[in-house]
Amino acid sequence: MIRGVLPALALVLALSACAADDPEPAAEATTPTASAPSAPIVLSFGEAESVVWRPTDDLDAELEIQVDRVREGDPADFRGLVGPGFSEANQPYYVDVALANQGSDDLGGLDVPLYLRDSSGVLAPPWGFSKPFEPCPSGPLPDSFEGGDDVKKCLVFLASPDATFGSITYWPQADAQPVRWIGEVRTLEEPAKSRKPARKRGARNR
Repeated sequence: MIRGVLPALALVLALSACAADDPEPAAEATTPTASAPSAPIVLSFGEAESVVWRPTDDLDAELEIQVDRVREGDPADFRGLVGPGFSEANQPYYVDVALANQGSDDLGGLDVPLYLRDSSGVLAPPWGFSKPFEPCPSGPLPDSFEGGDDVKKCLVFLASPDATFGSITYWPQADAQPVRWIGEVRTLEEPAKSRKPARKRGARNR
């Protein structure tokens, strides 16, 4: 059961010396606020899922999503950064995803509705940064992302205080069936592992 959602819809971390008290969101994201209507589809890291997504009333998207791996972020990477709801009690996670536009509409600049579902049942959207964040340059899709384009991205998520990783969840709206990716999270002490080839599934209308 989903217990709650972190309050900010578009979360931005800023360097404390650079207008940290007034960070500017990179983009807005719609966050589901109700319980899922049906059991989620559960996939493993490395599996790809094709979904139909309607980010706006006049835009229909067909997207393939693959969550490759999840790594614990080093809290030291965030020294000097501030943001709403961010503290040392929030464990960061770096999530490597592959996205492919299988439709005809340009999805440039949009935030894909992917969330971290942590061990407390809280959904958290990815964070953006007012300046480049070298460990994981989290952010929306490229400015131009037309049909046939694909991209690999790293997204930053923060768990709620003292919570741990649960899943990466695709959930575009409250009445849609969620898709969750689960697997082993690489800790700071573990070496990097090679990525597994994608295992594709059929498209689903969300």
